[in-house]
Amino acid sequence: MPTEPPNRYPEERRIATVLFADVHGFTSLAEQLDDETVSDLIKGIWLSLDKVIELHNGYIDKHLGDGIMAVWGAPFAGDNDAVEAVSAGLDLVKALNEYCQKSKIPGATHLKLRVGVNSGPVFAGYVGMRNEYTVIGDTVNVAARLEQIAEPGTVVIGESTLQMVQGSFRVKALQPTHVKGKAEAVQPYRVEGRLVNPGRIRYQSADSLVTHLVGRDEEMEHLHALYERTFESTKPVMALLSGEVGIGKSRLLMEFSNSLEARGDDIHLLSSRGLAQASKIPFYLWRVLLRNRFGVREEDSAPIAVERWTRGIEAVWDSDQPVSKVEATQVLGEMVGLAGNLNPSTEQLQRIFYLMRELLRQMGKRKHLVILLDDLQWADRESLQLLSYLLAAEVPPLQMFIVGAARPEFLKTQPQWHNQARVISLQPLELSCQRLRQAYPDLNNLPDSVLGEIAQRAEGNPYFLEEIVKSLLKAGLLSENLPAEELRARVLAQTPESLRATLQARLDSLSREARAVALLASVVGRVFWVGAVMAQARAAPLPGANPNFNAPEAVIDRFIQEGLRQLVRAELAFPRSGSRFSEEQEYIFKNSYLRDVAYSLIPNRSRALYHKAVAEWLRAKTDPAFQQMAQEHERSAQQSAKINTGTLTLPS
Repeated sequence: MPTEPPNRYPEERRIATVLFADVHGFTSLAEQLDDETVSDLIKGIWLSLDKVIELHNGYIDKHLGDGIMAVWGAPFAGDNDAVEAVSAGLDLVKALNEYCQKSKIPGATHLKLRVGVNSGPVFAGYVGMRNEYTVIGDTVNVAARLEQIAEPGTVVIGESTLQMVQGSFRVKALQPTHVKGKAEAVQPYRVEGRLVNPGRIRYQSADSLVTHLVGRDEEMEHLHALYERTFESTKPVMALLSGEVGIGKSRLLMEFSNSLEARGDDIHLLSSRGLAQASKIPFYLWRVLLRNRFGVREEDSAPIAVERWTRGIEAVWDSDQPVSKVEATQVLGEMVGLAGNLNPSTEQLQRIFYLMRELLRQMGKRKHLVILLDDLQWADRESLQLLSYLLAAEVPPLQMFIVGAARPEFLKTQPQWHNQARVISLQPLELSCQRLRQAYPDLNNLPDSVLGEIAQRAEGNPYFLEEIVKSLLKAGLLSENLPAEELRARVLAQTPESLRATLQARLDSLSREARAVALLASVVGRVFWVGAVMAQARAAPLPGANPNFNAPEAVIDRFIQEGLRQLVRAELAFPRSGSRFSEEQEYIFKNSYLRDVAYSLIPNRSRALYHKAVAEWLRAKTDPAFQQMAQEHERSAQQSAKINTGTLTLPS
């Protein structure tokens, strides 16, 4: 047999999720058994549990007698490493219980597994005389500590892991605990089970930057106070976060929802997002929210989609309601696009409003109902009309807390929302040196003079600040031991003066594949699909490519796949959780402004061809929403063609 090379995998810094598990009670049981029986028991346990880790695509780093260490994200990254690791933890607990119940060894039934999981940066490399591949670093140490504080039969995760798996599991915040070598206490969470139909759409973050929310304590307290007040009243309450691009609206929404989940309250959390590309599709905001809640996927065939929808409505609809469950299933099914294009009359709109309110009332009977609605400046008219109706109607009672987020122009063009919602205006952050160090641990070693320049350049905009820090990390400036003045000068030279310039520089620094894919994806919109990107690449020259160059389709497909992988690694776009690589796989740009900057880099002469290719790809789909998006892309193609031929005069 050929021998394996001594170093099969590269030594490198990676983002990984580390799992430690320990068989509680094994040591005391082993003292009561002979050595041969102990050996049989531990071999049987790991034969059973190792299979679970392998099924969840984990890398078994080492066995530690009655314990084990496993890694996700090294030596290879998977589709959804943190979710796989936490799922493995739950299944490991179950697998040990099942094994011990079947074991004939006296006392084996008392054994329980403790599991700790943590995510973050690690160094992956080789150690010891045997040149063993492993991961080391603070992330590993914290994972081991989390396992030690876990109660037998439970899985405990760290805060960074929670951010990566948000919305996939039910969790309960535990008491903060101090870890050796860390000044601040670590916040652990106990995983209490999976969410079969997560209320929130999640995208797989590959974020390599450890960040903490700072400077928003007052806003967070305000949201929690409104939440508490909501469930003491009989009608919905809405909070509206208003602020400029990059000011932190989406981050505050995420942190608030995470805090609700971590409290262990019995809540029903649903979310949706307005999209510029879907702003003319009736009820798109609610359509996405309900489809996700009931597990209806865009790629489902019509019979499967209807079956899932019907089953979902039946699960929440009480049989003693005056409104027919059949009518609700049919009328609201039309609203979410299961029966062709929806162009409701005024009378039909009122019926949809009433039935939707009744459905939400049913969902809120058993749990606190919380709805998150991001980017409302792009919400369609009908979705906003329904939202207004839900907030205004008082009979029958409906307890529901809604948190929306929108840019300031939303309130300027629709000032009535000042009266319908509690507006919370997000102002630029006051970025002191202390706050910068709290928000970004990577900045801890920088002198105040350098931190002051970073804060001044970011102008209180969290998204701009994040991009600045990433650019400094990429340039290696945060790890160099330079005199303060030289470091300050190099930081200033490295940092563009505006968010737009920063994002354009990030796009320009990408590989040819990733930059081309980013530009093609921007034609589709903030949310895009692999097939729509490939359709453009097959129909027209790639951005920046020789217009006369023709590559085989297989080469183009590999080019797109590699570009998407690099975009994710660069943390500019993320795939939707639970999806696999296919034409229907959905991605999202990290920020809508990033998408706008990418789109602005496309020569106008190419836009018409790209929009036309996207329209044709969408037109081939049966989903009515895709059909309406196709019409918008056709209009964009016509407009771009007119501009290119000089028949349309652009405003100055």
